[in-house]
This record gives sequence, structure tokens and C-alpha cells, in this order.
Amino acid sequence: MTFVPLQPPDLPPIRARGTPRCRGCGLPRSMCLCGALPRLAVRTRVVLLTHRIERTRSTNTGRLVARLLEGAEVRVRGEIAPRARPPLPEGRRLVLYPSPGARALSPDDARGGPVVLLVPDGNWNQARRVVHRDADARGAEPVALPQGAPSRYGLRRAPHEGALSTLEAVARALGLLEGAAVERRMMEAFDVWVHRATCVRLTGKLTDDGAAAPGAEDGSEALLGRDVGDAESG
Repeated sequence: MTFVPLQPPDLPPIRARGTPRCRGCGLPRSMCLCGALPRLAVRTRVVLLTHRIERTRSTNTGRLVARLLEGAEVRVRGEIAPRARPPLPEGRRLVLYPSPGARALSPDDARGGPVVLLVPDGNWNQARRVVHRDADARGAEPVALPQGAPSRYGLRRAPHEGALSTLEAVARALGLLEGAAVERRMMEAFDVWVHRATCVRLTGKLTDDGAAAPGAEDGSEALLGRDVGDAESG
């Protein structure tokens, strides 16, 4: 069976302004970041188990993961009429969630056969339900991230100290499995996206200096033009 990647839904316009949003990055179309995002080749197959409500939320970062990583999949949970899912990619299944008994993810996990990293994408309660109830996560080994730097997200209230957005969690996991260069490239894109989303939220503007002149303020010009090898030496 050939798997056709799930297409992002049409996103509802920004409330009270009727401003259309990009299906790829969730930003107003005038501030769309998609053209500046790199495509990163990784060995790890990242599979997002996304709650259906997250699919239309402008603050969701899972959609950026799918835009950035080659081979990443989005599988929606909680649909009223769920569609049949194809089999998961071949490989050892790890589910990224700090459940009791989860061991720390480490670079050793990348040695040997391919890794399929299952990532719940939703709020804390939704993520917990994914781990316990989703068929794709059933039987997968739970792993957690070692303690690290605090979140740079800021668009939602953190449920607890040390919580990360989906993209930050995936970037940190791939930093362990793939190397620091992949994590760095993902976080560069994340920082630009957060800058633009925060600009919309705080000022109501649908463009900012960085969006009007890419790279002038928010660093978007630097997102393209370097491959992972270049990033490793920078």
C-alpha cells in the first residue's frame, strides 16, 4: 500500500479579522514562512500522533515538524469518522512521552536498525491518552528527554516546568539521534516562526519587518542556503 501524506486542512481565519492563514505554517499568508523552511533529511522516521483539534490551531508546532523533516508523517487521532491508517514504517518503535518507567532517550538508540519515533501532538491530557489508547503507540517503548534548556515557545501556558512544544521535543530528540546540526536547524526555523506568531498576537500586524524583508529582522533569510553539513561546522 502506498502511503499518501496527510494534507493539512484549510485553517480557519484569524478570529475577529477574517485573515486567511497558510495551511503549511499556520501564519497569516502575508507572513508565511514556508518558502524559507529547509527540508532536512534524517534517518529517524518521525510519526506525529496529532489530536484532531490541534490540526486547526494556529499555535500548533507539529505542522512545522512535518514541513521540516523528510519522511515525517501526521496521523490524526480523535476524528469522528477516522480513516484507516496504513502500517507504520519498519523499525523499532519508541514513543516520546515521560510516562512512569520511561527511560531516557540517548544516542545509543540510533545505533543498529531504523527508529520510528512516535510523538503525541496535543495538550498534556491529549498526549497522555494517545500513549495509552492509540493503536500505533500500543507496545512501543516509552522514552523521555533528558533535562535540558527551558522552552522558547511562549505562545501557550506551560502545563508544568520543563514542558516543551512538540517541535522543541522533536528537535531535542533528533539532536540525540541524528546530531546537533539537525536540532540547530529546526530550532532556527522555530525561533523565526515564534517571532512572527508573537508579532501577530501582540501588535495585530499582519506583516513585520522580517516578513516584509526576509532576514532583515527575524533571521528567515538564513534558514535556507545551508545544508546540515554546513550547520555542523558553523
